Amino acid sequence: MDELNEIFFSCKKDMEKILKKLQEEIHRIRLGSKSVLPILEKIKVKCYASSFPLIEVATITIVDNMNLTIHPWDRAIISYIDKAIIDENLGFMPTNKGEYIHIRIPILTEEGRKNLMKTIKTKTEKAKIFVRTIRKKYNQSIKRLKISEDLSKSGENRIQKITKGSIEKIDVLFLSKEKEILSI
Repeated sequence: MDELNEIFFSCKKDMEKILKKLQEEIHRIRLGSKSVLPILEKIKVKCYASSFPLIEVATITIVDNMNLTIHPWDRAIISYIDKAIIDENLGFMPTNKGEYIHIRIPILTEEGRKNLMKTIKTKTEKAKIFVRTIRKKYNQSIKRLKISEDLSKSGENRIQKITKGSIEKIDVLFLSKEKEILSI
């Protein structure tokens, strides 16, 4: 039974990793300045012979829903910040104003929203495929164990419940992002 519990634990852990990765990918799909802020904070800026998260070398200010400003603590690194944001390829261009960087987030058109939804749908479908692959892997692990057929069948049923729960979480994540994108 310990082997079975270990399989269930590992299966759940692997499926949670897939869900976490999907959440991060979907969260990166931006709509306004508030959704871009966490992404900008983590951008690595190469300066002072090292690499720092943007939040450690500058202050990021939300001006309004579609505008941000970045004020570096040392004006000498403004070009490095500019380059780091451009290299991140987030779908907008920073404007270097000399003392600070201005970012205007473009307004999404109806077509842009539909394209975002297609991207999100593709990512969620891939996540579901990964979850099903994990299910298959752990079902095979159960079959390799030297246990009774009843125990094996109940183990596979439990793996199926874990899989179903993970897929439901993926669907909830998709629906909440869809609501967010289509309601703005």
